[in-house]
Amino acid sequence: MTHPDAAPPSEQEQLAALRAAYPTPEDLISRMHRELDALDAVIRSAAPYWTTVQPGRDWTPAQEAEHTIVINEGSGRLVRLMLSDKDIRQPPEVPGVYRDGKRQAPSNTVPTGTHTPEELLARHAATRDLLTVHAPANPQRRYYHPFMGPLDALDWLRMAAYQTRHHRQAIERGLAALHPAP
Repeated sequence: MTHPDAAPPSEQEQLAALRAAYPTPEDLISRMHRELDALDAVIRSAAPYWTTVQPGRDWTPAQEAEHTIVINEGSGRLVRLMLSDKDIRQPPEVPGVYRDGKRQAPSNTVPTGTHTPEELLARHAATRDLLTVHAPANPQRRYYHPFMGPLDALDWLRMAAYQTRHHRQAIERGLAALHPAP
């Protein structure tokens, strides 16, 4: 965990870590399938605590899952655009916000927490085909990420795999704290 007073890692450090964690498109696809399966399972197991704020977190499992799926939906659509020959309109390059050393969700990804597990599972299932595509590195087709700078499709997928894992593990830790093993 990042110390509250520590500077967040640089864009280059974050990108290097993602590339080391998911070195090839083939490895990424395999690991993305596993992460998506694991998120599916944790959403199902979170149902009894769906609207309970998790210890040490600001969000409920419903919010954590919804945020993850919103990010994955957007990332998947963006990757498809980047893999096409369509023009890519770049967004304003507004850096993301950190608070106490932690990334803050951009306003368009802040969850409502009002969706049922079944609704989110359906949306989650629809992202699988968007996120498990072969994307070669292509520095000519990039899109700005608020915390990591311009990324190509492969790096966007790496980021999606990482954030899926990160939020799934946060839900798992929250569930373990809410319902400790005997």
